[in-house]
Amino acid sequence: MTSRRLSQLLAFALAALTFWSIVSLPGVVDPEFAGTTYVVLVGMVAVLFALSFTVLRFATAGSTVYWSADTGAKQVGRIGLMIVVLLGLQLMAGRILDRFGVLDTVAAEALYLLAFTLVPAGFLQVGLVKWPTRLCSASKLKLFVTGVLGIGAAAAWSYAAVVVAPVEMMSSPIGDWSIRVGSLIVGATAEEVIFRVLLLTALLDLGESRFQAVFLSSVAFGLMHAPPTLVQSLGSWPLLLEAASAYAPLFLGQVAIGAFLGVLWLRSGSIVLIALTHTIFNVGTALLYL
Repeated sequence: MTSRRLSQLLAFALAALTFWSIVSLPGVVDPEFAGTTYVVLVGMVAVLFALSFTVLRFATAGSTVYWSADTGAKQVGRIGLMIVVLLGLQLMAGRILDRFGVLDTVAAEALYLLAFTLVPAGFLQVGLVKWPTRLCSASKLKLFVTGVLGIGAAAAWSYAAVVVAPVEMMSSPIGDWSIRVGSLIVGATAEEVIFRVLLLTALLDLGESRFQAVFLSSVAFGLMHAPPTLVQSLGSWPLLLEAASAYAPLFLGQVAIGAFLGVLWLRSGSIVLIALTHTIFNVGTALLYL
């Protein structure tokens, strides 16, 4: 299957998921006017996705390439294997700790950080995945403009999250927040290395469109954030529907953030910028989904 066909299928799946997420909300569909409501919502979702993809195509337009691993499909496959391995190890270790009754929030976060740093480091060290080579650097003006837009958008997102954050979260001790922010920085940097520096760059090396490369890496980024409850509920259809319904808005938001970060990577080629922007986004996400 070509990346173009895969992108089309995933776009349709995301649109269907968005529609399902809306109609599954209580009070959205009045049984008396269900048919009309469905038609209107389908139209709204279609317009939303058409506008979103138009903006993404415009944002990814251009030909400047800052990084390249020059390994093509082989690199993409190995990065996919790396992601599967780190997620599998994280899930397996989590189940073991859960059996011993020691899987709390701190342990889960530690497992996540270990998996997302040590596994990629191992793949890079043994040469299974190749670190890309910088081809050129963005101008200072482009870095400044891109940085202002990226960090500004992330800061606005996190500020909105602060406004609706639980009071008890905002009253957490400074020490707790310093540890949390440190974790957010490490996690954001690791995810950017995997999904933008490695995966997005490898997809670009395939010679496919920049739009498709950003979109596919963003969907992979969103899927990576699937909660363990979604995997654990695979044996029960009602539980799976409940978990999927709860996760769908977060998944769609993560795909959108992933696309935004992908555009920043295309436009700047700066690891520091995308890691910093991602960290600021994570502060807002941590507050919203506390």
